[in-house]
Amino acid sequence: MSVSQQVADKLKRQALDFQVLMDSFQKRFQQDQNNQFYILSVKWLNLWKEYVSYEELLANKNPSRNFGKLNMDLINLDLEDKVERCLKYYPINTHPWNTFMKENLQENIDYIIVDKDIWQFFTTYYHGTPIVRMSNGTGIEKTVAVNLLKFKSTLLYPSVIRQIAMDRVQKQTFEKLNLQVDRSMKLKDYYNLLQKTVPTFTGNFAKDDNVRIWRYHSDQKDIQKALFADIQKQVASLEMNDEMSFDFNGDYIHYSIYETIEDVGILDNHLIIIEFKDEIKPWCIRNKAVQVEGKCENCQILKILNHPWCNAKAKDYNNHSMRCEKFGSDDDTIKGLTQQPNSIAGLAGLSNLGNTCFMNSGTQCISNTVPLTEYFLSNQYFDEINMDNPIGTKGQLVKRVGSLLKKLWYGEKSVVTPTNYKKAVGQFQPMFKGYHQHDSSELITFVLDGIHEDLNRVKKKPYVETKDSDGRTDFVVAKESWINHLARNQSIIVDLMYGQYKSTLKCPKCARLSITFDPYLMVQLGIPSQKKRTISFKYFDSFFNSTFKVIPFDKNKNLTLKEYYQVLGEELNDKPQNLFAYIANQYTSFELLKESRSIVEIRKSAKRQQLCFRTLSDQEAQIQNKLPIQFQNKYQDFQKNSYFQNGVFIFDGSNTRKQMHLQIFKHLKPLFTDHQDLDYETNVLNKYYSLLYKSNSNYWNPCSYCSVKNCNDCEVKFDDEPLEEIKKKVVTSDSQGLFEIIILWKESPYKNVKLGDIFDHYRSQNKFQIEQPQQQTTPFQNHGHSNQHSGSVSLADCLSFSQQPEQLNSENTWFCKVCQEHVQAYKSMQIYKAPQILIFTLKRFKASNRMFKQKLETFVDFPINGLDMTDYLINSKTPQEYENETEDDNGENNKQRVIYDLYAVSNHFGGLGGGHYTACAKNKYTKKWYNFDDSHVGEISEQQVITKSAYVLCYQLRTDESKNSQGQTIQQE
Repeated sequence: MSVSQQVADKLKRQALDFQVLMDSFQKRFQQDQNNQFYILSVKWLNLWKEYVSYEELLANKNPSRNFGKLNMDLINLDLEDKVERCLKYYPINTHPWNTFMKENLQENIDYIIVDKDIWQFFTTYYHGTPIVRMSNGTGIEKTVAVNLLKFKSTLLYPSVIRQIAMDRVQKQTFEKLNLQVDRSMKLKDYYNLLQKTVPTFTGNFAKDDNVRIWRYHSDQKDIQKALFADIQKQVASLEMNDEMSFDFNGDYIHYSIYETIEDVGILDNHLIIIEFKDEIKPWCIRNKAVQVEGKCENCQILKILNHPWCNAKAKDYNNHSMRCEKFGSDDDTIKGLTQQPNSIAGLAGLSNLGNTCFMNSGTQCISNTVPLTEYFLSNQYFDEINMDNPIGTKGQLVKRVGSLLKKLWYGEKSVVTPTNYKKAVGQFQPMFKGYHQHDSSELITFVLDGIHEDLNRVKKKPYVETKDSDGRTDFVVAKESWINHLARNQSIIVDLMYGQYKSTLKCPKCARLSITFDPYLMVQLGIPSQKKRTISFKYFDSFFNSTFKVIPFDKNKNLTLKEYYQVLGEELNDKPQNLFAYIANQYTSFELLKESRSIVEIRKSAKRQQLCFRTLSDQEAQIQNKLPIQFQNKYQDFQKNSYFQNGVFIFDGSNTRKQMHLQIFKHLKPLFTDHQDLDYETNVLNKYYSLLYKSNSNYWNPCSYCSVKNCNDCEVKFDDEPLEEIKKKVVTSDSQGLFEIIILWKESPYKNVKLGDIFDHYRSQNKFQIEQPQQQTTPFQNHGHSNQHSGSVSLADCLSFSQQPEQLNSENTWFCKVCQEHVQAYKSMQIYKAPQILIFTLKRFKASNRMFKQKLETFVDFPINGLDMTDYLINSKTPQEYENETEDDNGENNKQRVIYDLYAVSNHFGGLGGGHYTACAKNKYTKKWYNFDDSHVGEISEQQVITKSAYVLCYQLRTDESKNSQGQTIQQE
């Protein structure tokens, strides 16, 4: 196919124009103002010359056979190297250096150098990638830096380090990124160029002095992976609020050291790190070549000025003075803190650092342990820190505890942020590092154990051999065991909080006994199953009157609902055939129950809702074609306000809408006692109230009653349409066939009572109830308050239950010396001695199989004042009184009353894998109870302390029979 004359003329013109440009190129090249040049592919140029028959044209020969017939590629397609670029931000992204050429290319073989005029000439006709390079020198000495210095690089800033610290980097390495630069460039100019990219970043980066360059070298083949591993090793233990910094052993590259890029001497096994500065956070890299900035210990803001308490940047001064404590956490400052008139006195909350409610709850319990807190507030712990204990923290934990307690009692802030305390706890027990939810009981145990190890007065622990009883009396063996314990463990924690168990193992074959005595810090109490299962429900014996009932329930009798009506009728003294059941939900439609359904299954499904039984009138009960219709009362006041009573009407399916209107009015007539001889249609309907269908319309379907989309409830007409017909419409459009009406009140039926007051009255009577009601107190509760629930257990039940023998499982056998074999012995744990501070953990979390646990929601009733432990202790004296006891005169054979008073509770709400922890504690100054919910602190009554959410119970020994442990006089009965 021949080329048209028009195309041939254009191609000839291109060839001649190019010849003119090339003839004058050398002259233009040497011009001083021309310092930007372009790289042109020789391969592409040769293809173009064949396309336009360039050589033939200059030699006045006939065009080549490919004249005008070739498909031209993009210019420089064969030269460009598609590498991962490190900096993709302006102005680097548009800089000539950001276009990479393949390595080992040669001038005049792979490429030629052209100027802007020639490049623009070609790009007038063809497309391609510009590869721009700058020149050095002038005149005939001018050269173009074609092959730039290409080097491996990566970017670092605090959020990158945070991702590594929080283990959120999937590949566990840095990407293989590249930069290139002219070797002759001044290093200071390169710094300035990099700084110009910062304003285009997303994030809060510093405006000035925001870039540093470092060199990392490694013998490893994958240098990016090597750097990542070095950083990860240092920052893996950091937490979210920690300073995201690490120690770096590489070289600092700065223009005060090197003049040009070439002077730096970057090699192929080097990785260049470009570090960017956050506005308020410190640099990521710590290195001896640069000075480390200080920071405020409370909020981590960098410090430059020397303000009295936090040394903040001037522009952040106001923020610091608002939110930072006016003291540091150094030893001398903490020692000097004393109680002031404006001290918070233990009523400060603790900030939630992210799933740390368990820590805040347990810590508030520790804070309100008066003897321990007084020990810390008096600075005694400084004199007892054990710096040689290998399993302690060399005082780091105990100092953080002391600092936190001083802030909670002597500080002025109503909320304290326990960042350093959390870090110290994580140092002692790594399971508390990070921000996962944990257990408040475990937190209390580990913190107290950590305090003990940091304050252990025993500097060198001797080896102690445990001896069996071998026929000796309990007192002798127990005292010997305690002395052995003190040989290795002595601290304020042991003095106040350690008790002693008596552990008994009995062989099931020969009945041999092995008795040992072991120290404990916390008493674990099992929760016995409820003695009687119950079923709770709301019973409507009339339209306006309901009572909440809890009656015994035998789940082994799996009766149908119809059969259960017989049982319930006897219990309620009601006719079984007149009972009607449904499950009410506060937010959705009721569930009407079939009589063939199992009552066990009904009880289970109603656990989080409200099971209701209604007594029908004889007339309602005799209806064969029963049509239950759910109703709710609302009243018009700017909007439709909430119900005062919800329930179910029973109609005959053959009834008309007019009959339904009149029967509903019959139910409501007791409200109209101020009126005589009212005609419903004339005097009541749409004057005092209206009847509305609760619309079932949605985005896809119209209302079943009025056929209007987006219906906002529609009128129930006063006519003769049968209810069955209306029911059919609902079933057609709604598979559930839910039929619900609204009684919308407009005017009070009482002359002197407002409509809102009527609703308030009935709303208070008809609360949606799931909680079990109160019942009589137990004999165990001598003093204080009780919220004993039906079907609940008492703390006495838990104590008795926990002392019962349990057989060891097959994985935890005991070696019987008589039988000479491992046996599944029976083990029992009894409290031999109780300490001054007695802490119980209710074992609410139990294994339901090998993989999962379940939470026991059983209500455990416990006394606030007057917990009588006399019958649950073998020896009535504390372990600290051993030195005054003898085998003939001790707390076993001369037993005295032992009374404790509650001072703190750790509560757990919700289920496993989440939930929420709070604490209740009695303040030593006000003698009042307070709820501690993270940063929120509020006064509560004693009655509010006892709930089914109680998890850890903290008691203090009463030393004066006339006063409780907080020094309040006890009323004698």
